[in-house]
Amino acid sequence: MHEIDRSLAELESRIRKSHMVQPEADALFQRIVQEPRYTGRSRAKWKSPFRVSVLAVSVAVVAGALLIGPDLLQRPSVDPAVAATPKLLTVHMVAGESATAAKDLEGIARRVEKLREPRGTESGPFIQETWSLTTRIGGTQITSAVVPERRETVKKPDGTTTWSVKAQKPQFQNDEQRSLWERQWEAIEEPVDRSGTGDAGYGDAPLDPAEMEAWLDQGAPEDTAGFISESVVDKLMTNHLDPEQRAALLRVLGKKEGLTTAGEVTDRAGRQGVAYAVKGNSGSIPAEHMLIVDPENGKILAYEEIFLESSSAMKVEGPAVVNYVTFLKG
Repeated sequence: MHEIDRSLAELESRIRKSHMVQPEADALFQRIVQEPRYTGRSRAKWKSPFRVSVLAVSVAVVAGALLIGPDLLQRPSVDPAVAATPKLLTVHMVAGESATAAKDLEGIARRVEKLREPRGTESGPFIQETWSLTTRIGGTQITSAVVPERRETVKKPDGTTTWSVKAQKPQFQNDEQRSLWERQWEAIEEPVDRSGTGDAGYGDAPLDPAEMEAWLDQGAPEDTAGFISESVVDKLMTNHLDPEQRAALLRVLGKKEGLTTAGEVTDRAGRQGVAYAVKGNSGSIPAEHMLIVDPENGKILAYEEIFLESSSAMKVEGPAVVNYVTFLKG
C-alpha cells in the first residue's frame, strides 16, 4: 500500500506505447492482472488468493484507461458514469470507548485466551465472501453492479490448497445501475466460475502464541494498513486460529500505530462485532482500513477498505467501499 504511488507510475510508463491496437491492449491488461503483487520487500514465493489494494488500484487504472489516450486501452461500450460500490456499513460509536484500540483489544484477548475449544472444532473448507472494485466477470471489468464472490478453499495436510470462486447475485443501488448491467450482458459472456491451486505459502499458524507475532510479520509492510490487508487478511483466508492464537493476534494488533476503536457494527453476514480502523493512503486517495472483531470469541469477522474521498480517475464517489472480505467459515 505504501508502494502504490510508485506502482501506478511504473504501470503508466509500461502502457505508454504508441499505436497499440486493442488485442495488444487486452493482452497487456491480462498480464498485469495476473502478475503477483510487489511491495519492495523480500517475501515468500506465494500468490495471495485475495487481491489487495496495490493490485486492485493498478488494475482499476488500466481498466479505466485513465489519462492514457483513447487509442490505447478503450473503455467498454457500455460504461457507467460512476462505478457501483457496496453500501457502507453503519458504525455506532459507544460513549466512553477509548480512542486507541490497545485497551479494548487487550480486554478481549484476556477473555478469549481462557476459552477452551477442542482441536478440530473448525473443519472443512475455508469460506469467504469477497468483493473488489476490480471484479471481472466473463473477462470484462464490471462497474455497473456489485458482484460479490463466494470463495471456498480446502487446505491439505501439506499446506497446499485448492480453491474455487463463484460469482454471486449482482447488487444494484438504483434502476440506472440495473439497466446498465442488463445492457452490458449483451456484449459479454456469462459469469465463469474459477478454480485453482495454491502452494503452502507462509505455512500453518504456529501453535505457540509467542511465535504468532513473527509469523504475522512475514510478508507484512511496516504500516498498519498494509499489515492488516496484506498479512492478517491473507493469512486468515487459509488458517484457523485457536483461542490462544486469536488472543495473540489481537495483542499484536493492539501494538499497531494508529489503530482506533471505530465502534459497534453489523457485518455483511448479519453478525455483531466491534470495528477497529486505521487511516492510510491507497495511492493519493485517503483510505480507511477496518477489521471487525467478535468481542466474545475474538474471531475476525470481516475486513473493509474504504476510500474516504472521491476518485474521478476510478469513477468512485467517496466515501465508498472498494474492497471487502467477510469470513464466513474457518
